[in-house]
Amino acid sequence: MFSKVFLTGWLAAASWLVAQAQSATEAPGLVREGVALYDEGRYEQALAKYQQALAAAPGDPTARAELAMTYLALRRNAEAISTSRQLLQEQPASSPSVYATYGNALDANQQPTEALAAYAQGLRQHPTSYILFFNQGVTLAQRKRAAEALLSFRHAVVCNPAHGSSHLLLGQILLGSPGGRVPGVLALARFLVLEPTSPRAAQARQLLDQALLQGLNRTGDRQLNVNIPAESLKKNAATGDDFGPEEMLLSLSGALTFDAKNKDKTTTEKFSDQFSSLCQVLGERQGQSKGFTRQYYAPYFAELEKRGYLPALVYLIHASQPAAEAPDVAAWLAAHPNEVQVFREWSKTYPWPQTAL
Repeated sequence: MFSKVFLTGWLAAASWLVAQAQSATEAPGLVREGVALYDEGRYEQALAKYQQALAAAPGDPTARAELAMTYLALRRNAEAISTSRQLLQEQPASSPSVYATYGNALDANQQPTEALAAYAQGLRQHPTSYILFFNQGVTLAQRKRAAEALLSFRHAVVCNPAHGSSHLLLGQILLGSPGGRVPGVLALARFLVLEPTSPRAAQARQLLDQALLQGLNRTGDRQLNVNIPAESLKKNAATGDDFGPEEMLLSLSGALTFDAKNKDKTTTEKFSDQFSSLCQVLGERQGQSKGFTRQYYAPYFAELEKRGYLPALVYLIHASQPAAEAPDVAAWLAAHPNEVQVFREWSKTYPWPQTAL
């Protein structure tokens, strides 16, 4: 028979184990509550839920990952760094989001070198993580390392063709690089297909419209100067692209928009004329060079033009314009919802190349 003391101790231990088991089962629910609060922007309340979850299950990796992310949202960078660093030391195979939190916290803490090391560490574990390539690109761009940032964003769009931010930043950097106008135009157009009416769409659309008319300067009623930088006609060392003929065509077709015969056309119609010519030449010159844009973006735009999707593309990427400024855009979109839907469905299933890098 058990002694009374032994039995009492055994019952106490059993009760403790039951209590611990019950606490551990509470942790997932607390994490879910914390995530809901985080999504509502109630970061302090979310933080409390994650701390409760960790009190119930101290080693819970999900709670620790969410805790680090919440520290970052609260700009408690040192705590975000220490929490994510400890988790990654114990579990190097943690999800890319943990590495992204770690790198973002380091970057926010003015430690870009360490942030880049964190992204590199994460990419060794997750070599196809678009979010790590994207964050790496952002840090590199902020450090004025444009060529390296371009490579990171190129990796990001190959890993996830639907990630709008990567196309947007890739396009912005390309437009600022020698010979990058055509590649930049295509990247921005792709972004606007993905996010035609997002808060960032208006700025991207303005950059795109300006890029098509770049180098054109009217000095009088009959005088139009066309300036094409020599470097635009050469191979782009940063991307390996060669768009000299397309660059020339873009400038000449832009000049035609000022012709008297086009004076009654809307700005969107003039844009359509230019972009249509560009897509046709992209198709004609396919395979003549092996740069990233030629292999990745060019086939998409050449194909959509051949399929007759250009009107849907043009009006969709100008959808962010207020109706008062561009009533033709709003009217066309309202009259052709099926055409836009067919184009967007085709675009969603387009087979983007995986070896363009």
